Amino acid sequence: MEQYLSEPWRATAIADAAVERAAQELRKVLEALATSLDPFPGFQGLQTLHAVEVALTELANPELGCVVVGPDGVLYELVLHVIPGPMEEGGVDQVEELKELDLKPQEYVLYAYQAIRQLAELHRK
Repeated sequence: MEQYLSEPWRATAIADAAVERAAQELRKVLEALATSLDPFPGFQGLQTLHAVEVALTELANPELGCVVVGPDGVLYELVLHVIPGPMEEGGVDQVEELKELDLKPQEYVLYAYQAIRQLAELHRK
């Protein structure tokens, strides 16, 4: 233990490697869970967008919008664009865009863990 106190860079390198390994393992688990969920649920009841919101509360990155996991097990940011629509339907419509997230391993671990817990709950139902 004392070797880490005299060489703190070593402790950081070991921790970084452990988080990277955890992220890789969670990526595999998340993909397996997501691809085996049949049918994959629609986002908030929509039939056109299949995704599950990843609900992180106080740990969420405030720079990210709505984070979802898709049927492929990939984490995305859901971006909604409001566009003009038919007047008889309120005059506006929306277009959903999924942007694949490029997260640092430490962020990925947080979001993937929560996504796995949520998908596992859906499997149990």
